[in-house]
Amino acid sequence: MKFYENNNDSIIEGIKNGDHVIIKAFYKTHLPRITRYILKNSGNLDDARDIFQDALVIVFKKIKNNRLHIDCALGTYVYGICKYLWLNRLKSMGKMEAFDADFLKLQDPTDDALDIIVKSERKSLVHKYLLKLGEGCQEILLMFFGGYSLKEIAKQKDLSEGYTRKRKFLCQKKLIELTEKDPRFKEFREVLL
Repeated sequence: MKFYENNNDSIIEGIKNGDHVIIKAFYKTHLPRITRYILKNSGNLDDARDIFQDALVIVFKKIKNNRLHIDCALGTYVYGICKYLWLNRLKSMGKMEAFDADFLKLQDPTDDALDIIVKSERKSLVHKYLLKLGEGCQEILLMFFGGYSLKEIAKQKDLSEGYTRKRKFLCQKKLIELTEKDPRFKEFREVLL
């Protein structure tokens, strides 16, 4: 069973051929993770099974049409689809107020869902560590990320442009160091590779 868990080609071929052993192993390996996610986010066990099944139908159709092109583990890809489908269901039921607008732009939930999820999660991770920086660093980086030039930031903060550039560099370096130490950062890099 372990062979199938980490081998996309074997899993995809098994799904394509309707191999019940591989499909069952895939369910057994990945359904618990989806279930935990959905239970934590206002769902129940039936919701988790439905969402997982819907995601597998999407994957099955892509496999049958030779449209499945992924650069990550199939389990990670299915998780991304499930997360998208669940967030979309919560939104349609009015249970989710702060819904990431990027998800709404998707025509096909599998096209860029995983990339958008990873980017959204990375954004959240960077924001977490941005808040751990001092107020001065936060202000400079937020202005910079908000599109202000270094010259505009220097003028607003009543600093020299050279000092502002150096301060932005040091603050950004610290933010990157903090973010890269987080275990979730390594996961995001693996998903995108």
